[in-house]
Amino acid sequence: MAKNRPQTEQKLLLAVEQILLKDGFPAIGINAIARQAGCDKVLIYRYFEGLDGLLKVFAQSNELWWQVENIITESDDQIGQIPLPEYLLTLLKRHAETLQAKPLTLEIMAWELSEQNDLTIALARTRAERGMQLVKSIRAHYQNPNIDIGGILGVFGAAINYLVIRTRRSPPQYMTEEWWRLQQTIAKLLEAYA
Repeated sequence: MAKNRPQTEQKLLLAVEQILLKDGFPAIGINAIARQAGCDKVLIYRYFEGLDGLLKVFAQSNELWWQVENIITESDDQIGQIPLPEYLLTLLKRHAETLQAKPLTLEIMAWELSEQNDLTIALARTRAERGMQLVKSIRAHYQNPNIDIGGILGVFGAAINYLVIRTRRSPPQYMTEEWWRLQQTIAKLLEAYA
């Protein structure tokens, strides 16, 4: 039994991912995970001390949120040449694109709207930490900005998060139209700071 434990743990972690992607958060449960993994549900309790423990390990074993390097791709010299409002709009676009490319993350974020568990808490913590890193990186390039960088990214980032969660299963053209409207609004508001 002991030599199969790592393999069984991986099967259980993969089952969580598969269920989230296929059926969303309402389908997550001990029985469904065990069935998907093809193992006895007792092993979830033995190896992870239950569903919350399994979800916590799942959160730690997956790259669910972007890295700052995914959002800031310019060199230090390039950043200094871009006006701050324009650069913030660019970063917000990258944030949206990166999230759209992470369907598993979107399912967990949707779950977070209705329930808190170890997985949603871990994602929220990572999201906050990376957001602070992003703001710190931007502030290092713009001295005494007349824009509240953290406030702008927080408010518009939340709007983007909501939009990509809400449209995660919609036809692509729907997201395009909705994103265009949001992008225009963000651009107009940022023009006031130019």
